[in-house]
Amino acid sequence: MNNYSQSGFTLVELSVVLAISAIILAFAIPGTANLMNHSGRHTALADLISTLNLARNTAINEQTTVTLCAIGNDSKCANDWSFPIVAFRDPSRTKQITDDSQIVRILHSVETGRLVVRSGIHNYFRFQSSGWSRGTLGHFIWCPDSDDNQYAAQVRINMGGRPQMARDYDGDGVVEDASGDPITCEGV
Repeated sequence: MNNYSQSGFTLVELSVVLAISAIILAFAIPGTANLMNHSGRHTALADLISTLNLARNTAINEQTTVTLCAIGNDSKCANDWSFPIVAFRDPSRTKQITDDSQIVRILHSVETGRLVVRSGIHNYFRFQSSGWSRGTLGHFIWCPDSDDNQYAAQVRINMGGRPQMARDYDGDGVVEDASGDPITCEGV
């Protein structure tokens, strides 16, 4: 007599498990994408705002000028904001790092999405010893990899040198710029 005990799944049981797994994944994947967009935005903006605040506070506390810009390979402010963004002491206003002790903080490129900088005619932002940023106003726009405007964010630097987050005033899910127009990631 052979008393073999067979164990396993029937084709019906396996089909039910696969169907349930597919349904769960169908709901989980979009939620994961939303989570990644929110997480990427939060990380990028938190790093940016803390760097801006540190640059401004260093200028005030040390009564010096602090410049924030993308630093090229020649240690000078570059027009290409894809380089690391560096806040550094710049009392002579040369827009150049000559010694590592000048560096306040380095903001490396964002891990998700992209950061677009608008700094007017300048390739830098400057904080005076009063904390003011008069003459070097502008903003940063963070766009997700998906270019979904609902996840876009803008940080503006006002004349007082304070970073301000753009808000959604009309309730459409997209933040507005200083002119009241929705932020768009297309073409930036």
